Amino acid sequence: MQTSRQRDEEGLNHECKLCSQSFDSPAKLQCHLIEHSFEGMGGTFKCPVCFTVFVQANKLQQHIFSAHGQEDKIYDCSQCPQKFFFQTELQNHTLTQHSS
Repeated sequence: MQTSRQRDEEGLNHECKLCSQSFDSPAKLQCHLIEHSFEGMGGTFKCPVCFTVFVQANKLQQHIFSAHGQEDKIYDCSQCPQKFFFQTELQNHTLTQHSS
């Protein structure tokens, strides 16, 4: 297990609080959280807004960024104004930003 200092030195400072895996960018963390959202669902990723199906999480992520805006996010944080497309994103945000 890496220490937080080792993760920071390697640029892996975006942690998934659901499984403790670390990433070097928020986009990679988001893609990972999308994968958490669809675990055990046959290897496809469905857009929560328009229901388009993708076979790769990063393709769904790209689609969401290009096709849908802030107003399409359906999961609201109860403790701050942030919104998310996936419940796993909200869960990770809550654990990262609002847990003591």
